[in-house]
Amino acid sequence: MTEELSRVKRRRKATGKKRRPRFFFLIIIILFLATVFLGFKLANTLFAPLTTDAGELAEGEEVTEGKENENSEPVNVLLIGTDQRGRESARSDTLILASLFPDEKQVKLLSIPRDTRTKIPGRGLEKIAHAHAYGGADLTRKTVEDLLGISIDYYVKVNFQGFINIIDILGGVTMDVEKRMYYPDEGIDLQPGLQKLDGEDALAYVRFRSDGQGDIGRVERQQKFLSALTDHAKSISTIWKIPDLIKEVNNNVETDMSTKDILYYATKFANIDHESIESHMLPGYPSDNLGASYWIVDNTKLEELMEQMGLK
Repeated sequence: MTEELSRVKRRRKATGKKRRPRFFFLIIIILFLATVFLGFKLANTLFAPLTTDAGELAEGEEVTEGKENENSEPVNVLLIGTDQRGRESARSDTLILASLFPDEKQVKLLSIPRDTRTKIPGRGLEKIAHAHAYGGADLTRKTVEDLLGISIDYYVKVNFQGFINIIDILGGVTMDVEKRMYYPDEGIDLQPGLQKLDGEDALAYVRFRSDGQGDIGRVERQQKFLSALTDHAKSISTIWKIPDLIKEVNNNVETDMSTKDILYYATKFANIDHESIESHMLPGYPSDNLGASYWIVDNTKLEELMEQMGLK
């Protein structure tokens, strides 16, 4: 039975009520964006069982809500991908900040490498991926907020199995795999060239980082995959897969967005294409001089990037 999720208000104006956990994945705005592109009626059907609101909109009710000040500030959604299975603790494998600009009909993505060295509240300086293992989505959100100096409005979380199943339901995604990717310890074995990736291979593609580029190459591939998924999700053939998507979302996706908010942004971004999605990576550099492999943030460049993205 679906449990009710508490709604988190902008800039922590919430009453402090705890969200009841359900276990779900993302890499990436994945499900959120994919669902948005299907249109608000389908989004209503898909997300109503998961979100804060008790059910679907009443017949004839208009979608007029969004964030209270969405015209003056972007809406920030934290996308969390984990390898969580059941109720076990898990680190975040993918972190992406998706900033939505409704008036401009733009989405700006900031990928945060899993090895980013930053202060986790109550734990000290560690890899940002550890925050989820310590405190789930709440601590991950707080850690990212402190790192970037912004407020995060919502989160969407998906686990590996959910990602695999969703891509399979969508019929796979056609990608031009740019190189041989082989890492048997994680089941990664891809040949180069244009091909349709099923769920398992799509996960291998977005996770691979054994090519000497580490998180830099990995983030680039995730952004390339998102672009391909965006176009694929808009296909009319996706409509007929909604019943299976509903089941998968219930099992493997967690969000604190209300149904009305999801529908509001779905109407705003219904016709967006990949050219309106701007992708960035957290500026910094790799280091092995601190006892482990880290991504060290360049704070000067980060401040410049945040201003460039319209987040400061």
